[in-house]
Amino acid sequence: MASVLFTKLMDIRKVHRVGRSSLSVTLPYKWARRNALQAGDEIHVQEIDDNTLVISSNDIGSGSGDLRTFEVGADSSPDHLRRLLIGTYVTGANHVRISAKKGELRPAQLEALNGCVSRLTGFLVIEQTDDLFVIQNFMDPSASLFSDHLNQLLSITQRMIRLSPQILSDEGEQFSQKMITLGDQSDRLYYLTVRFLLLSLSDRALLLDMGFDSTQEVVGGRLIAKGLEEICDRMEYLADLAIQNDDTDWSFKKKQLKRAESQIERICELLGASVEGYFSGAVDLPEAALDELYSVQRESDVMIPKTGDTPGNITAIQAVAFSSISEAGRLTRMISEVAMNNSLRRMRSNGENGK
Repeated sequence: MASVLFTKLMDIRKVHRVGRSSLSVTLPYKWARRNALQAGDEIHVQEIDDNTLVISSNDIGSGSGDLRTFEVGADSSPDHLRRLLIGTYVTGANHVRISAKKGELRPAQLEALNGCVSRLTGFLVIEQTDDLFVIQNFMDPSASLFSDHLNQLLSITQRMIRLSPQILSDEGEQFSQKMITLGDQSDRLYYLTVRFLLLSLSDRALLLDMGFDSTQEVVGGRLIAKGLEEICDRMEYLADLAIQNDDTDWSFKKKQLKRAESQIERICELLGASVEGYFSGAVDLPEAALDELYSVQRESDVMIPKTGDTPGNITAIQAVAFSSISEAGRLTRMISEVAMNNSLRRMRSNGENGK
């Protein structure tokens, strides 16, 4: 997923020959201007692998506020290190330095750190030894709009919701694996989105660069991103449950699945309309979505099978599947309410400014 996000910012440039043996490439004008670069200034060039160079200005990571340092003991669990790294990422750190208190970092600790970095867009490992792990951020939040990232998260959420009935089919294992892959992508996008949102709250210029008009809109965006991520988590849990019971004969009625697919399509459409209303400020989109979502919610609740309808594991998994659809409807209603409030706030603000 990280490569998809970087591709949106990627620019193709030609390599030019300078003299007999040297090669050069020009820097993007907007990036150079944003970093106040002039002819003769120095920049940092970091070789990441055989095919990748990362170029950064002198200012990146130079401030003391950008650096977070941690000393970890041998008893620090891999899960603790993952939470630590994710926390420093979403709160805006640009440099993270993790060292062993005594001796060396355990192989399980290094494995957890490397695995976690791969899920944090913009973070790259720049130094790793037996007792030291150093990470740097190479992604500029002002280079993209918040709407780009939230719409990507919306798209993944809709795909996961639409996959849920297929998990209950004869080829459920294949679709479950696909659902888990999408879940990993949604995590990456969610962490990135929260990072940018928190950074914008403390930087007015960044807030405007990302397309917001106020801190209230940032808070609304945070609530919508959280709602989308909760839907994704629910769908991923369903996929995990299906994989754990892959030897079960589902024997679900086609009529039930057909009803589920119909409900899911309505939820996905209303989810898209609500997010569109949040960005456009149009009151009618989230208002119409809210009106329809109440009936969708009631119909989804009715579909949840009662205990005893089917034997053993089938009852549990089927109940989780249909309750997941109902929960997606509830979270979509919450997102619609946030979008509606944002639209009304904009209307009041425009009315006051017009006086």
